[in-house]
Amino acid sequence: MAQETLLTKEGYERKKAELERLEHLLYQEIPEKLRQAKEHGGDLRENKEYVYLKEEQEYADQEVRALRELLENARIIAEEDIRSDEVGIGTNVVLEDVATKELATYKLVSPAEVDLLRNQIGIDSPVGAALMGLGKGKTIVVQAPAGKIKYRILGIGRG
Repeated sequence: MAQETLLTKEGYERKKAELERLEHLLYQEIPEKLRQAKEHGGDLRENKEYVYLKEEQEYADQEVRALRELLENARIIAEEDIRSDEVGIGTNVVLEDVATKELATYKLVSPAEVDLLRNQIGIDSPVGAALMGLGKGKTIVVQAPAGKIKYRILGIGRG
C-alpha cells in the first residue's frame, strides 16, 4: 500500500491540473504526432522524430502513473488544521536573516509540493525541518553550503 501524502488544497489542485495536462499529452497529442511520424515511411528506428516521441510517451506515461498514485493517496490539509501560531505544513513564514537583515517569505509544504520558484519549501528541507513547531520570535541556525545562517521568525500565517 502506498504511503499517504499530505497536500495543501492549492498543491492538490496544481497536481490535478498537471495530471490532466499530461493525460492530454499522452493520450491525444503524442499519438497524433506518432501517426504523422509513421507516415514519413522508412525504418522507424532511424526516424528521429518517431524515436523522440516514443521516449516522450514513455516519460509521460511514468509521470501520469506517479501523479495518479500521489493523488489517490493524498490527504488534503484542511484550512482549519493549519495553525497561525506555530510553523507547520501549509503555513507561510516570514524570516529575517539575522546577519544581513534580509527578509524572505516561504510556505512550508510536503516534499511532493516543493516549488522553489513559488518559495514553497519542504518540511523535510534543512530550513523547513528546523522551523517545524516553532513560534514567532524564535531563531534557528541552518547549515548552508556557504556556512551557517541564522534566521529569526518574524511572522507566521495560514497559506
